[in-house]
Amino acid sequence: MKVLLIEDNKTIANNIKKYLELSDFEVSICENGLFWLEVARHNDFDIILLDLMLPWMSGEEICKKIKAEKDIPIIMTTAKWQLEDKLEWFELWADDYLVKPFDLEELEARIKALTRRKQNESKPIKKWDISIDIQNRKIMKWDKEIKLTVKEYNILECLVKNIWIPLSRTDIIQEVWWWDSLFDDDGKLDVYISTIRSKLGKDIIETVKWFGYRMNK
Repeated sequence: MKVLLIEDNKTIANNIKKYLELSDFEVSICENGLFWLEVARHNDFDIILLDLMLPWMSGEEICKKIKAEKDIPIIMTTAKWQLEDKLEWFELWADDYLVKPFDLEELEARIKALTRRKQNESKPIKKWDISIDIQNRKIMKWDKEIKLTVKEYNILECLVKNIWIPLSRTDIIQEVWWWDSLFDDDGKLDVYISTIRSKLGKDIIETVKWFGYRMNK
């Protein structure tokens, strides 16, 4: 597994590199925010470990640029720990984060878990006459592409991944709306479900009375 480590603290960078290499990771280090782009463009990495505080270019800027060019999993590493900081990282589309100082075993476990999840997302989910390509966010029904909005797609993906399992309204909203779920109107979920049914078939999603929804058996 090829890892790009963007970290300006040489001691931290070398410790991470030595530890991961013992587990057969191939680690490349960028100490300066200005040089990461050329390295990332000319090499195929499986994951990027990105420090938030860097000279010349911040971790936030780098994260935005990486995600604009490549679909590479990113784990942010930072000394910041407050809730508003964590929410900001997810807004930047970071896939995970670790607060310094962190345990290297936990770092390795998070890398493996994140790459496994990304690998699974590359395989289309097929149920009945519907195919969901998670990686490309593409829905096919009877070999015809069905256009869904981002929220409609996320709701459908959540239900398909939990096939036959009733999901509460709260569970769905928290999964789809993430941190802004507390500020979203609960009634909107019914509207989205209704729209999905109109596009894919009214029987595809079953209403579980007084509880929530599930994919129809």
